[in-house]
Amino acid sequence: MAERALITGADGFVGRHLARYLLERGVEVLGLGLHPPREPEPWDACAYEVCDVLDREKVLSLVCDFRPEYVFHLAAQSSVRRSWENPWLTYRVALEGQANVFDALLEGEVDPVVHVACSAEEYGMVGEEELPVAEDRPLRPANPYALSKVIQEEHALFCHRVHGVRVVVTRAFNIIGPGQTREFVASDFAHQIAEIEAGLREPVIRVGNLQARRDFSDVRDLVEAFWKLVNLGTPGEVYNVCSGEDRSVGEVLDLLVSMSRVPVRVEVDAGKLRKADIPALRGDNRKLCGLTGWKPSIPLEETLRDLLQWCREEVAGLREPSREA
Repeated sequence: MAERALITGADGFVGRHLARYLLERGVEVLGLGLHPPREPEPWDACAYEVCDVLDREKVLSLVCDFRPEYVFHLAAQSSVRRSWENPWLTYRVALEGQANVFDALLEGEVDPVVHVACSAEEYGMVGEEELPVAEDRPLRPANPYALSKVIQEEHALFCHRVHGVRVVVTRAFNIIGPGQTREFVASDFAHQIAEIEAGLREPVIRVGNLQARRDFSDVRDLVEAFWKLVNLGTPGEVYNVCSGEDRSVGEVLDLLVSMSRVPVRVEVDAGKLRKADIPALRGDNRKLCGLTGWKPSIPLEETLRDLLQWCREEVAGLREPSREA
C-alpha cells in the first residue's frame, strides 16, 4: 500500500510542485486548498479538497479519513505586503489554522511526521557580520508575516514537546521557480518581460533596489529538501533550506534581460523601493546537507529560464494566472 501525504496550502506555488514530486515517488497525495485547482496537472492524479484550514470540523474529518503518514503544512498568508494590510488574518491562519491541523491529528490519533514550512523572514534585519545565517541566530521578525511564522514555529515545537507530535520545521530563504506570483522579485521581472514581448506594455522594466543580495533556491530543489527531512530529519529540530550563496537582484535582472526576445530598458520605480531593505542575506545550509545529503542541483540560470517560459505561457493564455503562496 502506498504511503500517504497530506498537503495543506496545496493550491499555492510550493504545494503544486510538492504534489508533483511526491506523485513521481509513488506517494498517495491529498491536497487541501482554498480554491479549486487552476490546472488539471498534478491534481488529476491525486485527491484534492477545497478546504480552509480555519474550518476546524472539515479539517478534522479529512485528516481522520485520510490518515496520512506525512503532513506538509504549507497553508499560510504568504505575502509580506498583504500581511501589513491584514495582519490579524495572517496571524489567525498561522496559529488557528495550524492548531486545527494538529488538533485533528491528536483527536484522530494519527501519528504522521509533520513538516511545518516557515521562513528566513523570521531572522529579520541581519548584519553582514552575521552571514551566513545559521539556525541558532536570534529571530527578529520585522513584518507581520515574519511574526506569524515565528508564532507558527513556536506552536509546532510546543506540540512536539508537550504532545509528542513528530514535527520538523524549515526556514526557507528566497524561493523562485515556474508558477510563482509576481509579488516576488524574480517573477515580477519575468512577468514584465513576457508582457513586453507580447506587446502588452512599453519596453521598460520597472525595478526597485537592485543592489540587495539574496539567497535564491529553485522550488524544485526545495520540495526535495522537504521530502528528505520528513524521512531523515530529527523531530523537534529546525532546518534552513537555502543555496548557501547570495546573488544580487541586479544579477537576476541581467540574466532575465539576456533571455528576452526583444530589447528592453530598465527604470527605477520609487514605488518598488522598500523603506528598509536588508543589504544581504545568505543562509547556512550545513545542518540540512550534513544530515540528509541534500544539496541544491538546479542552476539559477535554468530556474530563471523556466520561470520566464512559464510567464510567457501565462501571458499567452496557455496557463491560468498564478496565485499567491
